[in-house]
Amino acid sequence: MTRLVTRAGRGVLTGIDRVELAYLRHLLAADAPDTRYLLRSTRGHLLLDRRGGARLADLAAGGALPARGDLLSRLIGKGSNPRHRVESALRPVAVDRCLPSGLPRMLRRSGGALTYLNTGHANLSEATLGALGADPRVRVAVLIHDLIPIAHPDLVAEDMPARFAGRLGWVRAHADLVICNSAATAAELSAHWGDGAPRPPAVVAPLGLDPAPRGAGPRDPLHFVMLGTIEPRKNHALILAVWERLAEALPADRMPNLHVIGPTGWRVEALMARLARHPLTGRSIHLHGALPEAAVQDHLARAVALLFPSLAEGYGYPPLEAALAGALPICSDLPVFRETLGKSAVYLDGTDAYPWLETIKKHVLGTEVLPTLPAPVAPRWGAHFDTVGPALGSIERKGPE
Repeated sequence: MTRLVTRAGRGVLTGIDRVELAYLRHLLAADAPDTRYLLRSTRGHLLLDRRGGARLADLAAGGALPARGDLLSRLIGKGSNPRHRVESALRPVAVDRCLPSGLPRMLRRSGGALTYLNTGHANLSEATLGALGADPRVRVAVLIHDLIPIAHPDLVAEDMPARFAGRLGWVRAHADLVICNSAATAAELSAHWGDGAPRPPAVVAPLGLDPAPRGAGPRDPLHFVMLGTIEPRKNHALILAVWERLAEALPADRMPNLHVIGPTGWRVEALMARLARHPLTGRSIHLHGALPEAAVQDHLARAVALLFPSLAEGYGYPPLEAALAGALPICSDLPVFRETLGKSAVYLDGTDAYPWLETIKKHVLGTEVLPTLPAPVAPRWGAHFDTVGPALGSIERKGPE
């Protein structure tokens, strides 16, 4: 649960955060008395039981954090940091804890056979996976969300491709099962591990979604939405270029409104500075930042379309959520969108602004109406766990109980 601890108290959860929270809630609902929740804190590891897991679930869903961190957090000057305030709320209910080097001993104290499940891409390291994989009582399963740092190194931080390749190397060496969120992710992982050397078995389990009620009210034909973190991979610059050209080609009363929803990510300083002084900002381009779920659903219920020209995705929740809410997803033509959306989206080249410009312009001018496509089948978490559960149960034990 390390990723949730680092994200709780920081606002809207990302896609991977939501997956880790879904697993936490599923396990809490199952009420299995032997389930434990492991997290790496800034001073070691904490182990939580059901009580601690429930507290973490509440904090991750927006529950009130302590006003300040505990004495340990304040001693290192981090008392006001959200992560440290979360850790301060969890330390008193931890059933065990250890320094970073004490993880193997803490596992031995747990006794019996164990299954370790990592769902958030955190701690895929030799220090954690090595300690777990070396214990014959422990079965290791890892959920892989994407291979973007390797497949698209130009879209991530400079050191991330090598770091992520290292993480996948530890997964290959120590995992007994890999869970892939899509067939597209599974194909990329298979290609990355295509040297013929041993690899853990993999299972594809599409992620679940709890869709909001489909919007039934009238839609604004000039209301378009972009949803997701503002970062190079999401390709906001392409849509900004489209809106600039629309402003040159359309009369003022036919100019569509672009609602950009999502937190600001990394390496977008130039784009954000450009938007801050852009003449269209506040007129036909509206920057909302991160919005609560209810506000996002309100936009999707009114929007005619979601624009999602992302250059790379492992799964991609927003187009699926938009389609289920009744807004047309206009997406980059990526394999994972074909897999999750099928005939429920319009697919365009994410590297070429022209088809995006023409599609939107023809709709606004009434020379071509955006199609009404069938809603996709909503993937359910129950189906995901129905796939994952038996796969975990089929892992062979490496040693005695």
